[in-house]
Amino acid sequence: MKKSIIRRAIAVFIAATMLAGCAAQDSGVLSSVGNSSATESNISYVEDTSSVDENSEVTSVDSSVTESDTSSDTSEQEESNTSKQENASKAENTEKPADTTKAPSTADTKNNSQSKPAASSSNFTVQWKKSSSWEEGGKKCGGYEIVITNNGDTVNSWTAKVTVPGNTKLMSQWNGIFSISGNTMTVKNESYNGTIEKGKSISFGFNYSADAYINEGKVTVNGSTAGTSAGNNSNNNNNSNNNNNNNTSTIKKPAATVPQAPSDPKGTTPVSQHGQLSVKNGQLVDKSGKGYQLRGMSTHGLTWFPEFVNESAFRTLRDDWNTNVVRLAMYVDEWGNGQCYMGNKSGSLELLEKGVDICIKLDMYVIIDWHVLNPGDPSKYTNEAKSFFETVSKRYAKYPNVIYEICNEPNGGASWSGNIKPYAEKIIPVIRKNAPNSVIIVGTPTWSQEIDKPLSDPLNYKNVMYAFHFYAATHAGLRSNVENCVAQGLPVFVSEFGTCDASGGGANDFNETQKWLSYFDKQGISYCNWSICNKDETCSVLRPGTSANGNWSESDLTENGKWMRNWLKKH
Repeated sequence: MKKSIIRRAIAVFIAATMLAGCAAQDSGVLSSVGNSSATESNISYVEDTSSVDENSEVTSVDSSVTESDTSSDTSEQEESNTSKQENASKAENTEKPADTTKAPSTADTKNNSQSKPAASSSNFTVQWKKSSSWEEGGKKCGGYEIVITNNGDTVNSWTAKVTVPGNTKLMSQWNGIFSISGNTMTVKNESYNGTIEKGKSISFGFNYSADAYINEGKVTVNGSTAGTSAGNNSNNNNNSNNNNNNNTSTIKKPAATVPQAPSDPKGTTPVSQHGQLSVKNGQLVDKSGKGYQLRGMSTHGLTWFPEFVNESAFRTLRDDWNTNVVRLAMYVDEWGNGQCYMGNKSGSLELLEKGVDICIKLDMYVIIDWHVLNPGDPSKYTNEAKSFFETVSKRYAKYPNVIYEICNEPNGGASWSGNIKPYAEKIIPVIRKNAPNSVIIVGTPTWSQEIDKPLSDPLNYKNVMYAFHFYAATHAGLRSNVENCVAQGLPVFVSEFGTCDASGGGANDFNETQKWLSYFDKQGISYCNWSICNKDETCSVLRPGTSANGNWSESDLTENGKWMRNWLKKH
């Protein structure tokens, strides 16, 4: 019996020892304390077995083993926990190298998001193009063109909303139906530019006065905020982070630097080849005394369509349309509208000088047109004209590119001897003081149609020519008068003509236009067609909505544009 008890006790001991070892291995630590405790318990157990009976001994052995296992497990667990705490403490006190694969922090995420343009939920992007800025009467004034590009499906109408400063008033606007309510300017499409196909653009523009300069901020198109395209005008007068009303100073755009005159007298571009023009025996001649004809395009009112004053457009006229002159039409006072010279002197002058500088760079001739339409009598603004021509003739005194047209279309009863000639006799000396050899064009009565009036009372200055204007569908009956004046040696310059009627609208009369131009080409008489713009009228050479940036395709041209380009290229 005792042997049996002893054998059972030994078996239990072995089992307990094995269990303790497994527990120690599971905890990852071989505990010497646990092993010692188990050994002592087992030795004690062997010594005590002789004093118990079988049942009690079995119970005693089971209890002893249980206690031993518990003691061993507890000791091992405590040591294991102690070991883990020590390891954790070491980990906290040990510096680790930066983990380059960690997720970016909140700050990193913000910085990364700021370095990329935010995606726009709108199908449209907009581009701001500033044409001018100035101060007048305590108001901030300026002009903008806003280009809308459609990146989604074709739309057949559009509405744009722009935030504007307090008391904003529009001096002029184009290519849209404008309204202002509070600080929101709403622009809706015209009948001719409502459709924008995917990938195509339209533009609208305006001149304004306000309490502060417009901030080139967001524009909503058809109810959603449009994205901002690359190439936005960076010469904004405002800090975009400041409220418009906090502006206390004006930063005006510097006047464009006049480029050097072409140095190669053998150049193939117009001015290098023909140099300073003059008038000889009623004929425009070049530097060698040979007859020379200028043929080109006139702009519409500069401040109405400022976007067309750009190098790409003028280069296209020179290289693709085969022109050698651009006429820059600067309206003087179009019935009080603020976009004309009298309403915006500095802005108008800045834009005109930009156009002249481009023509000089492109080696083209350029006509500075003091565009008298209103008032009909040019003498009304004699002092303003003297100041203007003093400025521009001094600036361009050394450039043979520049021709001066001092009164576009006198009308409203202004007579040659009573109004126009006396006015010219005050303006011509101002120009001659700075540019003694320049060619000067003088308008004639009744919208420059009565070309015969100077025959009996000419101006007594050299290098002077007289303006004749015609519109083919209206003025066929004037040709015999022109032929008579030319036959008598009057220097005639057709500084403006149209293929349609005198309103700029109606139907084109290309048959009559061809008769006029064929005669002028035969006589070497210079002419400029009205007009290089995309206004919705017959006389425009570009379709409504067409970009101003040149390189125009056949589909960009109106019927007038196609006909004029073809004529200029082939004749």
